[in-house]
Amino acid sequence: LPWQHCSPAAAAALKFSPGAHPLRSRHLRARSLSELLLDMGNTNSSKRLERADKTGVLVLINQMPPLTKVPDAALTMATLRTLDLSHNLIAHARGIGGLRGSLTSLTLAHNRITELDPTIGTLVKLELLDLRNNRLTTLPAPIVGCARLKKLHLDHNVITELPSAIGDLAALAILTAAHNKLATLPDDFGRLATLVEADLSSNDLAMLPSSLGGCKRLRLLKLSGNPNLAPLPAPLLTETPLDRVEVDDHLLGSDGLLGGEGADAYNARRKLRQDKELVSKLHGGDLKFST
Repeated sequence: LPWQHCSPAAAAALKFSPGAHPLRSRHLRARSLSELLLDMGNTNSSKRLERADKTGVLVLINQMPPLTKVPDAALTMATLRTLDLSHNLIAHARGIGGLRGSLTSLTLAHNRITELDPTIGTLVKLELLDLRNNRLTTLPAPIVGCARLKKLHLDHNVITELPSAIGDLAALAILTAAHNKLATLPDDFGRLATLVEADLSSNDLAMLPSSLGGCKRLRLLKLSGNPNLAPLPAPLLTETPLDRVEVDDHLLGSDGLLGGEGADAYNARRKLRQDKELVSKLHGGDLKFST
């Protein structure tokens, strides 16, 4: 920041005197983008806002000083489609529902968010929501109002449960919630008919609901790091196209294959997938054979 050239009014607004290094001032606090623009006329941030107003994309990663909230200026941009505020110190996302008419991608990863504003459920055009590496313990029930959401990333939080009506996320294709505190999954999980990939590794899951048989497009399921997990329900293995499962060794037989009821159907699909991958590698010249 060009602190050496600040006006006295701007310097006072930033709690340091002209010529002082802002990072060394114990009074310096993180500012919202709108405050910085008003107080300092920060040209770089101003240009980003101007571009975002035209392109619909605003990226403010690793700001200095770090953001502690969603900038007011961003919340008033009627054409904003992509907002990335990752790697800051944001503690909440109040007012995010103000972008309901335009926002399709929201990244708030690597912040300090402990709870989400329920208005997030009004983001009816949202397709990507990335909340990895925060401090969330739960998700607000209205989040299922994001009917177009395709990718939801929740890894590395302390979430203990998913919304009971999660099946309302009718477009969800990818869900990652690794490294949380999930002990169960809601029965409604089985209504995620468009779900293709789910990463639930490193949680506290003990049993999966048989309703997962309703995930008619599920191909990849990661469950390693759940040491108390019971054998997978038969409907999951027989009624879905699942052909890649990652589990801990206690669910595998001596042959390294998944055991339990319905496992034969899964193991057959798994072998078919592996054979196709092998043929693809052979044709692509990726495999080398020695004579």
